[in-house]
Amino acid sequence: MVGGQGSRLRPITYDVPKAMVPLRNQPFMGYTIDFLRAAGLEGAVLSLGYLPDPIQEHFDQKDLDGFSIDYAVEDVALGTAGGIKNAERYLDGGPVVVVNGDILSGMDLRVAIEKHRESDALATIVLTSVEDPTDYGLVEVDYEMLVHRFLEKPAADEVTTNLVNAGIYVLEPEVLAMIPSGREVSIEREIFPYLQAERRLRAYVSSSYWRDIGTPRSYLAASHDVLSGAVGAREDFDYLHVDTSAVLGKGVKVLPPVSVAADCVLKHRATVGGRSSLGRGCIIGEGAVVEGSILFDGVEVEADAVVRGSIIGPDARVGQEAIVRGLSVLGARCVVGEGNVLDQGIRINPGVVLPPGSMSF
Repeated sequence: MVGGQGSRLRPITYDVPKAMVPLRNQPFMGYTIDFLRAAGLEGAVLSLGYLPDPIQEHFDQKDLDGFSIDYAVEDVALGTAGGIKNAERYLDGGPVVVVNGDILSGMDLRVAIEKHRESDALATIVLTSVEDPTDYGLVEVDYEMLVHRFLEKPAADEVTTNLVNAGIYVLEPEVLAMIPSGREVSIEREIFPYLQAERRLRAYVSSSYWRDIGTPRSYLAASHDVLSGAVGAREDFDYLHVDTSAVLGKGVKVLPPVSVAADCVLKHRATVGGRSSLGRGCIIGEGAVVEGSILFDGVEVEADAVVRGSIIGPDARVGQEAIVRGLSVLGARCVVGEGNVLDQGIRINPGVVLPPGSMSF
């Protein structure tokens, strides 16, 4: 399910679909495909809506060793259930696994599928526990793992469980048959409550790694986790990944975990590290510092500038001695002029130019 506009990640997602935002310089959707393949699935249908072309172009160029990908593109927004229904024509009539397009998980999906097969449920919903349940819709289950009740973003004194919908489902074909065609339908509000009332909705609770990457804070945290190998690591994983084409000047410090993509230039005395990733063709100026941040392709950080704990979109530029910190997010092609200080989660839209010295937090 990758049809959403990614509004919580704006301004990044004005130009880049959420499925294609990088984690350790690999598109996020690649981790989802690996997740499905690890479970023994033979193919996927991507339910697309917003900015579908970059997603299709990426996977059309990939050799997935027999794993098939089809595309079900929505003409209008169809919701979480309507998007599944729109993909039905590509399915083989058997049970289907549904994964939300902003979920990074380290669970073994095969276990959830097997638990579903062992039950009489029409649908199995994967749940995970979170520290602050008030940020999520909660799901109560009974001793038989039947879903008992849904509780949408409760107040602190209403919390009865810390289990939340992990955005991963196993559905029988009968569930798809329940979904009306051609209109927006919510699986959480229209389909699951009916199945719960019929006692045909079960839960599987996973204690494995799980994160929703849909906000700047959670996206940056997911990047840190992937860079450190906490999730998504393959056998050839390297905490210090610097592409052989990168050019490093004198006195450059590159501190792991870090990922530096092809054609980057790190000029004299630059420092890159502390869980950072630099996309293709980034330029880090003399004496500049990048720490704990995500830089998309083509970003330039000029001399003595500082980028800490922030997200910098494609082809953006941070001017000389400017400071970008505190979970700030810069959209594509924007320019932060010399001496500006950006902090406290400020977001700058694509193409905006901040004149030198015009902003200080």
